[in-house]
Amino acid sequence: MEDPDPEGNAEVDGDPEILEGNFDDLLERVTDEIRWREQVLGDLYPFELRMSGRGWNLRRRTEAVDSQIRTARNTYIACLLMSAARHGRIPGIPSELVSIKAVADAFQAAVYLVAPAFLGGGSFWMGFPRPEGDGYMDALRRLVDAVGVGIVSSTPPTSQKKNKDGGVDVVSWRRFPDGRSNLMMSYGQVATGKDWREKSVANKFVSHFQRWFSVPPATHYVPAMYIPHVMHEDIEGTPSSSFAEISHDDAMTLEASLGVVVDRIRLASLVPVALQLREGRDASLMKHIRALARWKASVAQKLGVAA
Repeated sequence: MEDPDPEGNAEVDGDPEILEGNFDDLLERVTDEIRWREQVLGDLYPFELRMSGRGWNLRRRTEAVDSQIRTARNTYIACLLMSAARHGRIPGIPSELVSIKAVADAFQAAVYLVAPAFLGGGSFWMGFPRPEGDGYMDALRRLVDAVGVGIVSSTPPTSQKKNKDGGVDVVSWRRFPDGRSNLMMSYGQVATGKDWREKSVANKFVSHFQRWFSVPPATHYVPAMYIPHVMHEDIEGTPSSSFAEISHDDAMTLEASLGVVVDRIRLASLVPVALQLREGRDASLMKHIRALARWKASVAQKLGVAA
């Protein structure tokens, strides 16, 4: 719904009498959606809606003093740009900035940054390529060390020599004060393309992830799908069912097929909690925040808008 240019105005070309019905419907839908986002995210939402006559424009809010709010807004805008790039909505940007790999790498960093807030514990970057540059077996050993539960098999599947991450991009967990195993675990897929509905972390989980353990960290887990889009962006109302009814039902369908979907609305809402959990405990935190900020600033500069 937001234009990548936050200073852009909503304009309609053509005969006003012909377009009046469609324009009014579109205006109502857009304003309702933006107001809903403002209500959900509050100060974390980076834009403010301004009405002017029969049009509207969406402007960047003034820079927040609070660093957590700033980071949440920057994360939202970065995800907005990633979504626009993957939908082909920002032409004229150097391909190295908005290539599939560039967008995927930037979003992976955003998800890793926020993932601890999902269960209120730790997170692990499993998706290939990893910042550590290690192979799959070594990454699994690091995961076991980080979680404190599980044993990696000494004899991995011989047919999976090219397995790089087992289809798991991000792992998050929450331990309990008693220190026992039986902890909460989540395995997530990170997807930036338009086909995210067709993917699931469960697709290869047993065959390409669990098989590499003699004792897996957990048998039961919360599957998650992380996307820079808004999960209901392609939902349309019908004469018999409202947009709200269909989007609610679609969310239930997504939970059944993909697990918990963390879109950019939810991702931004988790940023303050993630920063509190990571503070003083993650030396790489600022590195990933800066990397995400650099990518966002580079794209914004090419678009000619404020970063």
